[in-house]
Amino acid sequence: MTDRRYTALVLAASRGNLDPLAQAGGVSHKTFIDIAGVPMLERVMRSVIESGRVGRVVISIEQDSVDEAKRILAGIEGADKFEFVASRENIGTSVIAAADPAMLPMIITTGDNALHTPELVRDFCNSLDRVSADAGLGVTRAELILAKYPDGQRAFHRFADGSFSSCNLYAFLTPNAIAGARIFNSGGQFGKKPKRLIGAFGLFAFLLYKSRRLKLETFLRLLSRGLKISVAPVYIPFAEGPIDVDRMQDWKLAEKIIAQREAA
Repeated sequence: MTDRRYTALVLAASRGNLDPLAQAGGVSHKTFIDIAGVPMLERVMRSVIESGRVGRVVISIEQDSVDEAKRILAGIEGADKFEFVASRENIGTSVIAAADPAMLPMIITTGDNALHTPELVRDFCNSLDRVSADAGLGVTRAELILAKYPDGQRAFHRFADGSFSSCNLYAFLTPNAIAGARIFNSGGQFGKKPKRLIGAFGLFAFLLYKSRRLKLETFLRLLSRGLKISVAPVYIPFAEGPIDVDRMQDWKLAEKIIAQREAA
């Protein structure tokens, strides 16, 4: 491990009263639902803090949810130093509003990454130490996921060198990367909704993506030219990396996995 410390930006905005998970959990906010006895946002924050690689924490969330988030996170050591910024209308504008060149290098995670662990976040940061690109994209290979969870995550990006799933874990390593956050103005989730690639990158990039004739790193180099930033894949060797809690079945799976993890 190096002495390098990352800023962690945690995207924790919700869909408000319309969010079915918040309604099912009887809470005001999706990231406040209980996952095996612990609020999901607390689990995400502990994975970041206990990784040992983060020196500053910024949480992007609705302004009227800040007080409740502070109450939920109060038991974490150093919680009084967490910074809160008001989320915006989508992921892209929220990231741009929260990020600043003075915060770099920065990792970006989401408030529904309930299965991420300190080991996973540490592995991601350790890999970033060796990345020379402007930005990093955390991915896990499909065969690793399906070997452990054959009935789980199926939203894969398929390329000539295999299938991958995003871990909702990103990195900004240079100031150039911050402007690239605009690709998430359409909402992201390109694996689940690949047609959003058209709006983000254009029809040609979408057709190349659908052809599956390029390797992942080649495709990212192509996108990098359009974005005018360089993006490197960061391979995360944890099957749980891409499993976020976005649906009721994800919630049940997360509770099962954490119960097994804690029993072991």
